[in-house]
Amino acid sequence: MKADLTLNFIKKLTLDAKPVGTDAKGKLIFEPNPERRQYIVWDSSKSAPPGFGIRVAGKKTYIIRRKVHGRSLMPNVGNFADFPDIALARDKAAELALKMKDTGGNPNAEARRVAASEITLGQAFADYLSHLENRPRPAAKNTIKVYSRAVRKFEAAGWNQRKVREITPVEIMDLFSKGKGFPQANEQNFRWASTAVRYAIDIETLSAATAKRPVTLAANPFTILYMNAMFRDRAQLEEDRDRNMKRNPLQPNSSLGAFLEAAWSKKNSNDNEMGIHYLILMLLWGCRTSEHSQCVWGELLSESERKQKSHVWISSEGAYGPYVLFHNTKNHRSHRLPLGVMAKTLLERRQVASAKEAAARGFDKDGRKWVFPAKNKKSVSGHYESAHDLIKRVRDEAGIERLSRYDLRRSFGTMMVTLDVPEGIRRRFFNHADATVTDTYTKAEWDLLREWMNKIEQGILVRAPNIYNSLKPADWPPLPAPDPHICKPAKPRTGRPRKSP
Repeated sequence: MKADLTLNFIKKLTLDAKPVGTDAKGKLIFEPNPERRQYIVWDSSKSAPPGFGIRVAGKKTYIIRRKVHGRSLMPNVGNFADFPDIALARDKAAELALKMKDTGGNPNAEARRVAASEITLGQAFADYLSHLENRPRPAAKNTIKVYSRAVRKFEAAGWNQRKVREITPVEIMDLFSKGKGFPQANEQNFRWASTAVRYAIDIETLSAATAKRPVTLAANPFTILYMNAMFRDRAQLEEDRDRNMKRNPLQPNSSLGAFLEAAWSKKNSNDNEMGIHYLILMLLWGCRTSEHSQCVWGELLSESERKQKSHVWISSEGAYGPYVLFHNTKNHRSHRLPLGVMAKTLLERRQVASAKEAAARGFDKDGRKWVFPAKNKKSVSGHYESAHDLIKRVRDEAGIERLSRYDLRRSFGTMMVTLDVPEGIRRRFFNHADATVTDTYTKAEWDLLREWMNKIEQGILVRAPNIYNSLKPADWPPLPAPDPHICKPAKPRTGRPRKSP
């Protein structure tokens, strides 16, 4: 249909009904549009360039149509809401019509082609960040954190405003070499930059193929680092870790018992009980720091919710009996582990303690669901997130030189090696990406996993007889135990002394 387009006329157009003409009085006649199909109304005004109109779809868009070299082209002029005066839209449409005649192609497609060749490193980073956050399986919070660090690295170097095509391989190698003092972070930063640019190239390649035009951004300058083997290989990584003592699992015959006895004593002072439970369970499960911190009590969840949230189930009822489930782990799979006998006892005590902790800190009903509630009710997450400082204090108390939270996971692995746990079972417990892991087990498989979990748990806790005796079932014989560890007195707080009453 053709009509003299005005702003008021266009505002009346909807997908529910489309104009089909005018009556004798010049009033518009509409007919229903039950399928809500898009339609176009062409502008009959003498001041409009030929082929100018408005497309009514999910939104209203001005368009201009021209036939160039036998091809019908119809680029968008712009959104209706972006033009306060229809005369501005007509003027822009006339400009696009001239460009189509001069270039023989769609000027918007040409603009996209030029934009791809002019993309900056910062734009590539932003586009890939949007992909990470909005893809069907969004990236984990820690992944976004590391990625953002890489963006800041190149922002500080002044590279995010530079066009990708202008960054030379020599510059990349030079900047990479300057960061070798911190090799792991440096390599991560440059891998992320390479990935972001690779993503931009892939998008441009697909766009060019659709538009049947040449690709304008084809080379990734960061590949020079791979071509020149500037990233460390696996052997070099292991050598660096050994030299810098980056991996320090607790040793079954020395530091493991000392750490556990010191931790068990530490739980009785300065509101440390929750943090110590957090560390001991991390050691008994071999989990990552981000996995068990988000656990809630399973009996507070519905059956469908238990498939979507990390939780602890300490009841013997159900197909699996007592277990812990980590939802959407690092490899995007849920990971279910059977609870050992003593871990179950510890969690039963934790359930009582967590309810008292949440009540004392003023949590509402929703805030009392956490296995490890936050120490402040204003916490954004609502749960305890980091025992970084606590593990340092326990390490110092036990006289251990180096120990990180991730070393507790490695200690779990060391115990599996000590006990000759079969390789297939080890892979399942560690939930490695290359393992054949499933959240659904046959009864025989699950019973075997529970048997090994109990063996690993006992192999760990037998090194700390005071903990073992506290958590063991009543019918198990106690172990000969040393006197409980006595923690050093807390250091006096620095700062101005308190005023006398």
